[in-house]
Amino acid sequence: MTTPAPPRTRSLDQLARQGPRVLHRGTTRPKTARALQEILDIHDPYGVLAAARRLCDGPLERALAETVDARLLHEPTGRRIPLQELPSQVLTGLTRRHRLDPAQADAAAFALRCTFAFPGIVGTPHAPLALKEELPAGFQPFATAEEITASQAEAGPDGLNTGYLVSQMKGGMSADFGIGCPLMCAYCYRREGDTVDGYLGSWEPTGFLDADEVVQRLIAHPWFTPHVTPIGLHMSTSEAFLPKLWPRTWKALQLLDGLGLTNRVSCITKYTLSDEQIACLESLVNIDLDVNVCYADMPESIEPPNRARRIGFLRRILHSDRINVLAYYRPIAEGINTTDAHLRTVWEVFKDAGARTVVLGGLKFADDHVHSFMSYGLPLPQGSFTPGKKLLTAATETRIMAMFDQVYADMPAQMRPAVLKRSSCGRSVERGSHLPDYNGHYDLAETNCRLRCPQAQHHACADAQPPGEEDVRHLLARTGRPDARLDITSATVVVHAPLSSFERTFLRQNLLFPVHTARQAADLIAGRLR
Repeated sequence: MTTPAPPRTRSLDQLARQGPRVLHRGTTRPKTARALQEILDIHDPYGVLAAARRLCDGPLERALAETVDARLLHEPTGRRIPLQELPSQVLTGLTRRHRLDPAQADAAAFALRCTFAFPGIVGTPHAPLALKEELPAGFQPFATAEEITASQAEAGPDGLNTGYLVSQMKGGMSADFGIGCPLMCAYCYRREGDTVDGYLGSWEPTGFLDADEVVQRLIAHPWFTPHVTPIGLHMSTSEAFLPKLWPRTWKALQLLDGLGLTNRVSCITKYTLSDEQIACLESLVNIDLDVNVCYADMPESIEPPNRARRIGFLRRILHSDRINVLAYYRPIAEGINTTDAHLRTVWEVFKDAGARTVVLGGLKFADDHVHSFMSYGLPLPQGSFTPGKKLLTAATETRIMAMFDQVYADMPAQMRPAVLKRSSCGRSVERGSHLPDYNGHYDLAETNCRLRCPQAQHHACADAQPPGEEDVRHLLARTGRPDARLDITSATVVVHAPLSSFERTFLRQNLLFPVHTARQAADLIAGRLR
């Protein structure tokens, strides 16, 4: 393969004259990053590396040459390798093959980051987690960073920010176009009559925003980090694949892809797509898309969406080699879809479809759900519910896994699907176990890691490295706490400040490492000493 000719710019010429260490950590890095970013073409990022080769020599130059010649920034399918996975998928091999010393490996990592765009108000190749000092030319945020952060502080108990419609939630940052869903699942906590932050629910999606505005609001959010923050489309407000919403969903996906972003983007669905719509999703090059198809053999009186069509959709989309697909075994409602017959049916469906990764999940149920179920004449789920928490008892979990063993008894263990308790775990596993779980659930391994998590994912989580203080400081500045006292240990980052659950989630998802307040860390240690 012919190496593309490196672009020539005055800035690069000046840098090249300074010697072969301008890619290394130091005061010239910001200038080097700007020069390389000036020539970035997100459709062909290898030109940046061809230019970077002029700025170095020896093993580092040869490592960058291999990256260009072998097109190591892309997977065999043509999809872009996400920025967060470059260390495991690219840099480790380059370091070994070219015997890069630590300084050279760090310089190679910097050069690779320069092949990514950083739209919005956060991130540069030399400081990916920091707020920008200068905004991109022509970019006008919907509101100031301080105003957006304040609106997040006023969000509902689950994080839904109805004022801004981009919300930091446990699963990631939810970008929403409107609120409401016609599928009429009786357990939905956005159903008609529900009140959240003054919002009166509706069965039909309302309050539509255009996809362009939603994406603009997303990249203007000070808690959104390009290539890092997990994104959910309609994570808890509607259904991304509804015919009424699909055009907006598809346009948003195209816009995110066109910005060159490699963030994980999730769509959770009880609906279906046609083969033509699946092909649309497969055409995306940059974003790291996963589709989570819900099926738990729930009675149609409680969950009306057509089960046969959903099962067919799951089977069809699992054939794609360009889309990460999770089988969502959710919601599991004690006493409603937990008989042996229900459990067997679900596992047989997943086995027949060829599910690779399965995520279990219980049911959220509150007093207003009780009134709703009774008014519809529906049976109530069993168990004692905690507000805002999903209930899945240990006994039912044990029965589910016992039935799993029965249904998959004729299949070798290594060919059986992974079974996880948490969505973030499932997404990390389905993507190939290149990264630790981005919600840091391995700080409670005995609770969160006891089902069928692959050994490779255990290693990825166990090998997670503590972050540097500078990165943590950059993140705390984005929450308005730049000077909070810190303790960074081999097990967790302890922040001596009153973090909300969503601020802690924001920190975890950017650091890929556990984060606790001082009180939480003390409780965690005390629990391990009992």
